[in-house]
Amino acid sequence: MKKTITDLGGNLTDLPNQKYAKLFESFKEIETLEVSQWETNHILGYFVKKYKDHYNLDYKFKFNSPAPSKCFEIFQIKKLAMILSSDPTILKNYIDWVYQNKVVQAKKRLTSISFLTREESVQDYKMNIVFADNKTQSISRSVPLPDDYQQIFQEFGFMTKTYGDLAFLFQMEKTPELSNAFTKLRAWGFDDAIVGLIV
Repeated sequence: MKKTITDLGGNLTDLPNQKYAKLFESFKEIETLEVSQWETNHILGYFVKKYKDHYNLDYKFKFNSPAPSKCFEIFQIKKLAMILSSDPTILKNYIDWVYQNKVVQAKKRLTSISFLTREESVQDYKMNIVFADNKTQSISRSVPLPDDYQQIFQEFGFMTKTYGDLAFLFQMEKTPELSNAFTKLRAWGFDDAIVGLIV
């Protein structure tokens, strides 16, 4: 049976063991610690807080391991750190971005933390936020576009697979169909500055 945590600290009486109680207690530290000092448990605590704020429901933990360090939720945060960044500021900002740009557009309530590690979302964030903020980076024309972006162009009758395709279409944006496609793309978080990084 899945159990929940309430208001960061949670109801600590309904947990598998004291190790989980200690983990959930540590979530409260995000209120006082500098983000730069956050560890895996704090990133998880922040995710739990955002989930509660967005859905007004507690996130349901799987409790698939008696050791919190091996639980599904900690595994997902560690996976995110591997595929995106181990910098807690980047991870916090990514969680904010996912809730602002992806969760609000989901047709149903997301019930698993694994939505954070979806490849399309991580790649989208890397290309449009992380790389866009670092003007020394470049993006190869052959890099695949996130699925969400490909689908938006398909809605308007354009087959785009790569950032090279996107750069080509960007030059013709003034046509009505492309103008509408790029308007929708920007609503999904696309930053025009990314086009300047495509080589």
